[in-house]
Amino acid sequence: RFHSSSPSTRKPSSVTAMAKQSDLIGWYDLSWKGGSFDVCLRPAGQFFCPKFQAQARWALAEGVVSIDWGKFGKYELDVAEDKSMEGNAMPKKPDDENNWRKATFKRALSEEELAIIGDGAGTEWDFAWTGGSFPVQFKADGYNHFKCEDFPSHAHWSMKDGKLFINWGEFGNFELTVNAAERTMEGGPVGGDWTTDWRKGKHVRNMLDNKVVEACEHH
Repeated sequence: RFHSSSPSTRKPSSVTAMAKQSDLIGWYDLSWKGGSFDVCLRPAGQFFCPKFQAQARWALAEGVVSIDWGKFGKYELDVAEDKSMEGNAMPKKPDDENNWRKATFKRALSEEELAIIGDGAGTEWDFAWTGGSFPVQFKADGYNHFKCEDFPSHAHWSMKDGKLFINWGEFGNFELTVNAAERTMEGGPVGGDWTTDWRKGKHVRNMLDNKVVEACEHH
């Protein structure tokens, strides 16, 4: 179980005081006394952790990353020049050996991931099969929700090694290859015959929400 109480040796965060939030977008290895796991700082302040999923937000102010991880607690971490971070759960408890947190930058988001995440709220695609086509949405929230009004189900998406996976509840599981340059995807049911039972997608739009609008750095 992930505990939100956690010690830290906070260091002055001067080198990144002028950094933009967009500079820190990517995957990190987050560690604490209980181990380590992957977390992702997504565009528009969306925070995602595959292992401990919750609706969560992150923000950068004066070289400090603040994370509001819902039921998993709140955190503050100082950012170093190499994007590594060191801090603690809030409130800070220096005498609590569970309180510290450290993060190490692993990689930037791939072009395939960005094609799905868009500007931070997710993307809408035209999804086609032998029976026609319909709109679907890949939400970039804390649960990677997948939404389809035509075939509604409690569904989720995930990515691994450039492959897109959709867990569509009673409608089955699908695997697709994303072409980030052309904003298309193709594949089919996991374990199926894609020559006859195929699925294809074409990017329609990047979705907007208030957080995406607020995060725009063009003004």
